[in-house]
Amino acid sequence: MTAKTGLFFLAIVFFFTFCKSAKITDAPKPPENYNPTSEPPLVSNITIPVSIAVADIQNSLNRNLSGKALYEDLSFTDNGNDGLMLNVWKSQDITLFLSGNTIKYRVPLKLWMKKDLLVTDAEADAELALNMKTTFGIKEDWSLGTLTEVEYHEWLAKPKLKTGIGSINIETLANLALNRSKKNISQTLDRIVSQQFTLKPYVQEVWTALQEPILLDSLYRMWVKTTPTGIAMTPITTYGDVIRTKIAVECLNDVTFGEKPWFRENSSLPNLRYIDDAPDEFQVRVATDVPFAEAERMAKNTMVGQVFESGKNKVKVEDIQLWGNNERLVVNSKLSGSFNGNIYFIGRPEFNPQKNQIEVKDLDFHVDTRNLLHRTASWLFQGTIKNQMKKAMAFPLDEDIRELKSSVQQSLNRYELSPGVLLTGTLDSVTVENTKITPTSIRVNLFSKGKVNVDVKGL
Repeated sequence: MTAKTGLFFLAIVFFFTFCKSAKITDAPKPPENYNPTSEPPLVSNITIPVSIAVADIQNSLNRNLSGKALYEDLSFTDNGNDGLMLNVWKSQDITLFLSGNTIKYRVPLKLWMKKDLLVTDAEADAELALNMKTTFGIKEDWSLGTLTEVEYHEWLAKPKLKTGIGSINIETLANLALNRSKKNISQTLDRIVSQQFTLKPYVQEVWTALQEPILLDSLYRMWVKTTPTGIAMTPITTYGDVIRTKIAVECLNDVTFGEKPWFRENSSLPNLRYIDDAPDEFQVRVATDVPFAEAERMAKNTMVGQVFESGKNKVKVEDIQLWGNNERLVVNSKLSGSFNGNIYFIGRPEFNPQKNQIEVKDLDFHVDTRNLLHRTASWLFQGTIKNQMKKAMAFPLDEDIRELKSSVQQSLNRYELSPGVLLTGTLDSVTVENTKITPTSIRVNLFSKGKVNVDVKGL
């Protein structure tokens, strides 16, 4: 063999040796597939007891009726040309009492009358108290329906007509005028009450506000999204000096990680429907998704760039990819170095309640990867890559659950839905129901219980 031939032979050997070391050897790829499931929506039920103190209604009525005429007749010729003028307004504070779904109240009034006596006019002043009752209920459109009736009246200062020849007792005439005006006074009160106590703006505001995604944790980019789907209310009852009812909201809740979730606002507030009763506590089910992209990001932060050695062999982790294989999670690890190519781990994700984190149990080399490595790179079995991958496949939810509980509890301590309308409550528990693989994520279903209450004050 000549020197030239020997050099050529060495070059050929070097070339093939280089090609062999640089050759990419991929293990067979586990297929991406998912068990078809028709998982029902995680419907949550939130019961909100509502309390309205009669004292607040009473104060509001007195404030809104102050200085306003309840009845005004400034013509001698109307009402059948009766020759009588009559003005009625509140003279003292109204007092209210509850009886079932009826409010009874006493309305002290001052009356001014003027009578046409043909040759002259005569005026009269008087004071009386109307004893009235209002039956109330919430209509389908969330407006307050009232029906007010005057039960009876009592004179506090009987009317006397002042004339040039003295005062004439005109109680009989005043009674006739008063009976004629009772309907108008009742309608005036109904109008003021219905305008003052409409519920729809408050309910619509809450209905819309519930739907805006809320960022609970900026580090893990944890978002919670609520979509209300139905609303109902129990019949109004009275207890002592408080009006009570319960509002029951059905909704869907989702927790996601990553970018702010897109949502379509369900802006249409449903009509009110009545139910016999509702449980005192709320029960909220939340689908908490860790998207594969987010899980990959967390795994890459731990694994990409790590170097694993076994004797003279060493590999470096270049990339991580995740997908589902029925109920198991596939971890695709791209390696470079003594082994160039993709190897695959597989395991079943489970929630660890002691650590409040998602872990991939029994994570091991996929069977096809194991067969390939036995033939080409068995030294990888002796390395620590599998143990390190197990550690990287842990997605902590402890901080997220604590943050969820803390944020919700902070909101429930004293949340002002609108001026004078306060929501308070407690979040008693948050537990995990199950863990599963979806086509886009690792999903944990959370279940929480608690109590809330709405107090309406200072209307």
